[in-house]
This record gives sequence, structure tokens and C-alpha cells, in this order.
Amino acid sequence: MSTEDLVTAIREARTPLAAALVERMTDAERRAELPRLKQLRRELRDSDHSRGGAVTALLVVGAVCHTAPSGAADWIGGRDFEVRAWDQRPLLALLNARPAAWQRDVALRLARALSARPADPIGWDSATPYQIAEHLLRRSDTPPPAEPGLVLEWMRDRGNPEPRRWRDQLPPGPDLYARLRADGFTPVLAPLVFDADTVQQLSGPWAAKDSEQRWPAVLARLAAEGVIDRPALLGRGFARLVRGGGQGELRTHLGVVRALEPSSAELADNRRALLALLDGDSVLAGYALESLAALDAAGLLGEEELAEAAGVVWARPEKKLVRAQLGWLDRVAAGGREGEALRAVAGCFGHPDRQLQGQALKVVKRHVRVVEGELLTELRVAALLLDPVHAALAAELLGVEVELAGEVVVADRLPEPPRPVPMPAPLATPAEVAEELAAALAAPEESVAFELLLDGLVRQVWTDRDALAAALAPVLRPDSEWQVLGRLAGVATGAIPTPRVLNALQSRRGRIFGHWEFRGPVGEFLAARLHETAWRLTADPVPFLLATPSWCHGALDARELVDRLARYEELGVQPGPVDFAQALLRTVGDGSEGAEALTSPAGRQLAAWLRGGGLPRRSSTPVPPGTWKLGVRCPGSRRSAEQPELSAHERERLAIPALDIPGATDANTPSEALLALLGPAEPFFRRSAVEDSAPSARWTAQLPHHREESALRITGQLAESAATTPVRGTPQLLPLLAEAGGPCGFAVHQALAYGLGAGHAEDRSATVDALLSFAAQRQLDPAALARETLELLALGAVKPNRLAATLAELADPAPGLTWSILAVLVPGLLDGPPPRGAADLVAVAVDAARRSGARGPIDAVTRTAARKGSTKLLTEARNLAALLGD
Repeated sequence: MSTEDLVTAIREARTPLAAALVERMTDAERRAELPRLKQLRRELRDSDHSRGGAVTALLVVGAVCHTAPSGAADWIGGRDFEVRAWDQRPLLALLNARPAAWQRDVALRLARALSARPADPIGWDSATPYQIAEHLLRRSDTPPPAEPGLVLEWMRDRGNPEPRRWRDQLPPGPDLYARLRADGFTPVLAPLVFDADTVQQLSGPWAAKDSEQRWPAVLARLAAEGVIDRPALLGRGFARLVRGGGQGELRTHLGVVRALEPSSAELADNRRALLALLDGDSVLAGYALESLAALDAAGLLGEEELAEAAGVVWARPEKKLVRAQLGWLDRVAAGGREGEALRAVAGCFGHPDRQLQGQALKVVKRHVRVVEGELLTELRVAALLLDPVHAALAAELLGVEVELAGEVVVADRLPEPPRPVPMPAPLATPAEVAEELAAALAAPEESVAFELLLDGLVRQVWTDRDALAAALAPVLRPDSEWQVLGRLAGVATGAIPTPRVLNALQSRRGRIFGHWEFRGPVGEFLAARLHETAWRLTADPVPFLLATPSWCHGALDARELVDRLARYEELGVQPGPVDFAQALLRTVGDGSEGAEALTSPAGRQLAAWLRGGGLPRRSSTPVPPGTWKLGVRCPGSRRSAEQPELSAHERERLAIPALDIPGATDANTPSEALLALLGPAEPFFRRSAVEDSAPSARWTAQLPHHREESALRITGQLAESAATTPVRGTPQLLPLLAEAGGPCGFAVHQALAYGLGAGHAEDRSATVDALLSFAAQRQLDPAALARETLELLALGAVKPNRLAATLAELADPAPGLTWSILAVLVPGLLDGPPPRGAADLVAVAVDAARRSGARGPIDAVTRTAARKGSTKLLTEARNLAALLGD
């Protein structure tokens, strides 16, 4: 038989013939065929045959031509061979003929490879490495190894109700219990379900009609029958919960643990895990608290463990958990263990929620008659942490007047106003460009690195393109083109072929930096800069860019721009329109910077620009109320009676300013390249597809002297950050607005109002930093911020609980600033039907008023405090009214 006969059979997809030809070969002859088979594999990989029977035939032949187990496992596990509806019989016949030791080694190698193999859902009839591995394990009588990838594929396979041609020893159909009961792999692999990414499988199989036919219930049943090692399964379950992970993942695993219904003895064996879970996900913490309380009731929990549990729960924000802990301790005290319980209760005196402090005092009140000696002293010391509203009750219960440090007026601690930070020196060598590019590709890009690399690539292409290409070769990876700077570096070095670049740039529709990556005016202007830079790198090199900032926040020194343009005139280089436009936007002056000596048209334009002071700084105002229609965002307006009801999604999108910045029609506008950036602003609700997938510091650096325009152009994304399902990241730009110049009008204050309601804690913290910085510059109007926040609350665009969390964080360094906002915000809330969560805002106002020394009654607060009832809102309103006085 010749090699040509075997290759012809493969190309013609004649799998049985190819298998018969290989079957007659010796091991040496099979190994001799490998070079030609590997070459054929490369040919078929990208050919029209890649989905046909030729690949199937090649899989069958190559699997056994690799007489070494390592080669056979690598061949079978190749992604090229994931084809559907192939006929396994020829392959199985060849595999079955191999020695048992070979079969065992190949199976174990495939099982290990499954753990490193990325998840890739494929059809149930696919020839996956798992199916071959299972066949070889059974054929060689080898127990399945404890490999997470093998466990995952085993669960996928067993959860499929369709019969397999080579799994006829297991019952078909939707009965998962019957299938696992008859499966010899179950005792070994089932206890390992917590060790792999099996969340999707644990929720199935989807053919099951009810939960009793799904994995958690079936595993519990098999564990009860002794088919599965119950202690091992339960121990691994608790260990998995302690390791942490995503919320959905953890709660799915908790469902398996709950289905096992651990006994008191089993819970006692895992008490350390339960105590650790108190500090995790809220649902897991609730289960752990419930289980620990049951252990304590059974006499299986020690005093130290009770105190440890309480100490962890007091630090949690969930009031439900704190109340449950107080109820547990109340039962402990009622059972005769008063000292043990009340020592633990005292830890709740320092909880930030005044209502929970009051509930802790009620527990003490019920059992205080037995308190004396050292315990009484401990309670009196702990009472120093109570809010002043509880001082009278604490004095009555504990027999001592409690004076709290909270009565001391605290001055605001504001930071130093931001000072411009100079940009690093230009990248002077190809090696410096390579080092900076490697760092930028490994992490999300930010403005400083972006500008340095843009300018560095331009400088080095002007100096020595070949040296730059050699320096960047080790840095540029195959996937670098997916990143903006990686793509631009590919243009600079020729890694992206020059004809492709030029065709894309010259074509009416072609774009090197794709259409979907840059949306809206800011993104379009950034894309224009990148395309112009790509043209310069490819067809018209320049010694440096004009627009590279002088300071990290994006501003460009006017004298530095004059010097750069003078060098352009000396070399006879024409400025790029977009680069020059960006340079002008970053520059302000008074006409004394020496531009009058420039002779080129761009030089004369720069001189006129500087004489006029640059782009005029304007403050925005909201569109007057009254026009609510799709596409027109009207902040500051309320829906009139004749206007239709809005959906929740529409309400979230409405409070976006539609402002007209007429800079594009001014006499000193630099070029048409500014039209997209300075024309009428439209909010962008879709996130960009650039690496950081959100607006970045590059956006605010475009207009470093114009906060209002920058704020206007990120307001759409800020609205998304405060939505019901918040988008992360945009409020991180608010501190950068504080570093910029220009007036702070409506747009800035509305941006800050959205930041106050951001859905993610780190975004709320960034908003606090921005507020402190604006206040330090005396650029913040607290009353205007409060009024805009009230508008967004009325529209449902921000949520009171998030707002309360942000203001509570602000009150720590700046109680006076916080009170100046809440002094306007709280009356506005109480004048109408208060939204859910208003009590939390009033509670923050109580703290801010006390620490700032605020006094003087507020009518809305006084009226609310006089209403009958005992809700948290009324309680906090009474506290605030009593604090402010008559």
C-alpha cells in the first residue's frame, strides 16, 4: 500500500477504507505516515473540506498512527476534529485493537487535557475527546481520574436524555437517577461536582419535569443510599462555598448543600465553614446564621463561637441578618445564658443603623435585671458607641449618663485643589516605545499612555521605521490588532500591510478603526485622530504630533504649541487638520505666546486663536420644561398632566441635557474637524467597544479647559451607571472633570447628581472624590446639586438607597458639605410622597447635621415629625427635628 492510496482515501472521505488500510500496517509503517498526515491536516484546516468527511477520516487514521500515547492524545484532542455526525465504528475498532496500557495512557492524558480545554458547547453527536476518553477508560478497566474537566463533561453527557451509540449500557431517557445509579463512574466523579465549573449542569437536565429529577435532588438521593460518599460530598460542598465566587455560582452550589439536608452532627463537623460563610454572600450568610443557631439550640456551639458569629454579623450592612442575630441572642438570654448573650449584643451598639441600635437596647432591656458586676461595666463602655438619640434609654437601663463624642462639631476635611501634573518626556527610542506599548496592551489604556504612544510611534517612524519594527516585533501579539494601540503599532511597523491601510483610508467606507468602536461626537473625533495618524504613519510621516498634551489632564501649553508649529514651518511639514484641531482645543492664551512670528496659514490661525483666548468657555443651562418627546432629553422638567405615562426604561433615559454648544459656528473655530465634537450634543446610550468598553480619560482630555462640554458628553453613560442594572466605570471620570478648567454649570452638576446614584460602590467613591475636589476649588453649588438630584429622584433616574450610601461616605470627611446638600434635598423629599428609601437619606441628614453643628428648624421636617406612626422615616424625622431645635 502506498502513501498516496491512504491520502486519497482521506481526501475522498472514505473513512472505512482509510481505517482498513491503516489496520494492516505495522507500528513502524504507521509512524512513517505521520509527516504526510500532519501536512494534510494543515491543508484541510482552512479548506472547504474542513467541515466534511475528510477531517473525520483524518481523525480516525491519525489517532492510531501515533503509536505513542502522548501523540495520540494530542491528535484526538485537537480542535480541528470537532465535527458533527461522524461514524465512530472505524475509530473504535482501531482503538480497541491497541494495547491496554496504550489505551489507559491515552485516556488519562485526554482527561487531563479536558481541564485545560476552554468550554465550547458542541452538538451531542460530536466526537469530543471526553467520549473517546470514557470509551478507553472503560475498555482498559481504568477508574476515572479526579479531573475537573472530566467531571464537567461527564455531567454534560449524563444529563443528556438522548441515547448514545456507545453508551448503551446506561438507561436512556430523562431519568437521571436511574442513569447515575447504574453508572460505575458515579461513585468516583459525583463527589467532585463542586471542583469544576458545573453550575449550568447542576441546574439541569432541562428534560427533567420537576426539581426532584435534577442534579441536586438526585445527588442527595444517591448519597442517602450510599452510592455516593455523603461526608466527602458534603465536605467538598462547604469547602466550595467558602472558596467564594460569583453570586449565581455560589447560590447554585448552596442548593446542592441544602438538598443534602445536613444533620446537626454534620453541621457541627463543618462549623468553621459556617462561620466563614457569615462574611460572604448574603444568601450564604443567612443559611450559615440559620445553621449556627440550630447548632446552638442543640448545644453544639461554644461561647466563643457564638461571640465570633455575632461579631461578624454586626459588621454586615444587611438589616435582616442583624435582626436575625439579635433574635438568636434574645433566645439565648431567655434560656438562662444572659451574660453570654448580652456581651454579644453589646457589639451591636456601634452599628451605623440607629434602629438596629434601638433593637439591641430592647434585648438588653428584657434581660437587664440580671446584669451586674463586670458585665454591667462592659455594657456601659459599649454604650459609648450608641447614637445620642439612645443616650436617655441607655442611662435608664445601665444607670449611667452616656455622653457621646458625636456631639462635637467636626470641620470639613477638603483636599488641596488639584494642580496640573506634567506629562512624561516624549518616548525617545524604539525601546521606550516597545516598553510603553507592552504595558498598554497588558492593561486598559488611559490618556497619558495613549498620547505618549501616539506621539512616540510618529516620532520613531519619522526617525527609523525599521528600528521601530524590530523593537516592537516581540511585543505585538496575534491578538494585538483587537486593541487600538496594537492596531496602530501594526500600521507603524508594517505588520498590517500598507496596501490594506491605504485602501481602507482612501475608501469611502473603509476604516482601520471600525465603525462600531467609536460612537457619538467624542468617539468620532477620536476615530478621526486615529485615522489621520494612521495616514501619517503610512504615507506622510511627520516628526511629532502637535496635539500631545503638556499636562496629564490634557491641556497643552500655548508656547509649546507655537514652538512645535514653528518646527513644522522650518521642515515644510503641513499640520494634519484633526491633529491641529485637537491641539487648538487643548490650548488657551492671551496672544503673548509668540505666534505672531509664524508665517504659515496654520500659524496665522493659531495666532488668531490665542488672541481670542481659545474656545470660549460657556456654562450650560437645561432645556426649558414642557417638551417631552422621544429624542429630546429635557432635564429639570416634570411630566404634565396631559403627557403620557412613561415606562421605567424611558424615565431612566430622560434627564439628559440636549444642549447646543455653538462653537462650530464661531469665527475662531479651527476647522471642520470640530463639527462632530462641538455641534449639538446627543447622549450615547450604547457603550463603546474599545478595550475599556466605556468612556475613558481620553474623552475628558479632548476638552481640558471646558468641563461643561465634557460633562455633557458623558451624561448618557452616567445615566446608565445609575440605572436599575448599572453599567460600571463612567463615574470614575468625574474626578478628571474636577481637574479640568472652565465653569461648573448645569451639565457638571447633573453629572455629579448621576454619580451620587451610581450602582457600584467604587463609582460612588469616585463621585465623593470629585465632590470634595470641586468643593475645595469653590466650584460646587450644593443647592443646585440638591435640586438636580431631586429632579432625577422624581424621574426614577437615581435611587434613594444608593444616594444615601454616597452621601454617608461624603459625610465622613465633609459633614458640613453633606448637610448643605441634604438641607435642600430632605425638605424636597418630605414635601411630597416620599420615595422608598427616603428614611435612609433622613438618617444620613441626622448624622451630618449633628457633626456639622447645624441648627434651625425646617418646616417639612417639623411637619413630618409631628405625624403619627413608628416607621423608620418618622423616627428619623423626629430625631432630625429634635436636633435642629425650634
